[in-house]
Amino acid sequence: MNIVERQPEHVEQLDQLIRSEKDAEQRDRVRVVILAIAQNITKDIQATLRRSRAFVQRWTYAYRNGAVAG
Repeated sequence: MNIVERQPEHVEQLDQLIRSEKDAEQRDRVRVVILAIAQNITKDIQATLRRSRAFVQRWTYAYRNGAVAG
């Protein structure tokens, strides 16, 4: 998985989303993206967040295809 920050401010925006989000699943979706941008592999992200491979890939690719709005 090769995910890069699409714009320089995206990681900062994602960090802000995590801090303001009350729903744990939504926070994990954002964390997946931050960890993928940091070049963590899928298995490591799965282990860190205790989420399925499909969950990790779905939200990583959503970012890749739609940026922060994804």
